[in-house]
Amino acid sequence: MDPWIFLCVIVVLYGVCFFIDRLFKSCMHYPYEIFLKNTGLTVQFMRIRWHTTAFNRAMLRWGNNSGWMRVWLTRTYTVGVLVALSLLPIGIILLFITIFNEENNSAPHNGISPVGGGVNRENSQNSVLIQNAPKVQILLPGVNLPLEEVGYYALTLLLCTMVHEFGHAIAAVQEDIPVIGFGLQLYLCLPFAYTEISTEHLNALKWFKKLRIICAGIWHNFIFACFCYILLSTLTYAAAPFYTIDHGVVITEMSRKSPLLGSSGKGLMVGDVVSQINDCEVNTESDWYECLQRSIRGTRLGYCVSHDFIRYNDESIEISHHSADGMLQCCDERNEKLCCFESVSESLNNLETVDLTDAAEHAQIPQHVCLDVRRTLEDSHGFCSGINSKSSSSNEGNFCQSGFCLRPLLRNTTTILTFKRTTRSANSPSKKLRDVIYIGHPADVSSTVRISPFVPRQSYISPQWGDTYALFLKYNVIFSFGQALLNAIPCFGLDGYHITSTIVHSFLVQRIAERPKRDFIALLVASTGTLLFGSALLKVLWMSLMRYIY
Repeated sequence: MDPWIFLCVIVVLYGVCFFIDRLFKSCMHYPYEIFLKNTGLTVQFMRIRWHTTAFNRAMLRWGNNSGWMRVWLTRTYTVGVLVALSLLPIGIILLFITIFNEENNSAPHNGISPVGGGVNRENSQNSVLIQNAPKVQILLPGVNLPLEEVGYYALTLLLCTMVHEFGHAIAAVQEDIPVIGFGLQLYLCLPFAYTEISTEHLNALKWFKKLRIICAGIWHNFIFACFCYILLSTLTYAAAPFYTIDHGVVITEMSRKSPLLGSSGKGLMVGDVVSQINDCEVNTESDWYECLQRSIRGTRLGYCVSHDFIRYNDESIEISHHSADGMLQCCDERNEKLCCFESVSESLNNLETVDLTDAAEHAQIPQHVCLDVRRTLEDSHGFCSGINSKSSSSNEGNFCQSGFCLRPLLRNTTTILTFKRTTRSANSPSKKLRDVIYIGHPADVSSTVRISPFVPRQSYISPQWGDTYALFLKYNVIFSFGQALLNAIPCFGLDGYHITSTIVHSFLVQRIAERPKRDFIALLVASTGTLLFGSALLKVLWMSLMRYIY
């Protein structure tokens, strides 16, 4: 379902619940009030709240631990205070970075889409990179979240807030502060947990004990983020019995409009394992995108082709210039399988590896030849860049040891990609498939093809399982650490406000005896933090809106 349609459905459901709540309160007042009281539900405009005291006794039993467990928890929460105080300046710095950092939004690229078993070309003026899909920018600079994964956000946010509030509850019980209850609040589709403790007992504590309770939520978020990061870092070893990782990527989903979508062995198909794009090895998911970016950066790749192949397959016509863009054309434009290649004379620059026969043959090769793309790529025996090896610091393979380097003449937004792929099944672990040739812009690949680094070892294992688990861990790291940073900021409604207020009243009591003056200082600090947070939030919302519009 489209994320915007999903949000509209959520708003409609909230409206229906709010209408039913008002209707029952006016027509069935007493029974409905009893129902709400017994269940702990409260329905408000665009918000549903649930409150319970069912966990109070369990928390009390947990907090009545004596001996080493109580001492250990007290020491860990003391470390949590130091961590929370160290996160405060980091959070302020990130707010300044978010407010004053300028971002350049690049426009979508145009591309040309092709191919499968043969080579086809089709204009794709609305090609959009997958990075330009609707996203939500959060307060962590450089972290943008796809809007279509809103379900992950909701579940992760619920788990992180529960971990946060569980920390407050455990620390409060450790200091003999009564826990009144727990609850959940649902704003649109975003859930938040909360813990209600006795404010009077909390304010009666000494300042450092009070800080242990206030900072406990931040400490729990920090520990939880580190724990999820460790699980994510060791995922390669944990998933090894079920998946092959770092040895190629598997195609998991393809758009119906994808020009790479194939059938009967032509084109990419779901389940194909891609191990190489052109001369670029694909082992991980980041390699996939790096290889796509590499194909349009720097010098365009050429292909090492033998003299005999060129002589017997050249279909050149009279050289002309394209009427639209002025690009040189030596092929019949009506034949989409043909492409004009330019002969690069790099082999003559490497005379010590070229004998006189090769040099004579090169003199007989025209500067531009017209060849069948697929047959040329399949017959070629390597890639070349047309750069003299003596003046280049690149690795071997940038010049042809034999044959001649032919570079395709394509538009600036177009490139040739060759996908080397295999397939896996329960009976045959690996079966090599025919290469897929793509002529166009890599944006068409990144926007219409989804991959997974989790290559299943068995046919009944889905790569989506590994993707879901890894993505869930990533969001837990981002949201939990982000929540720890956010709550360290001295802003109204956050833990940082109570932390700064406690510190101001504790350390300035000797110099400023009047409590109203200390309250004013705490208010001034919190107002500054709130202003910074509000400015950063407004910029994030504005940038997200502009990114979606443009």
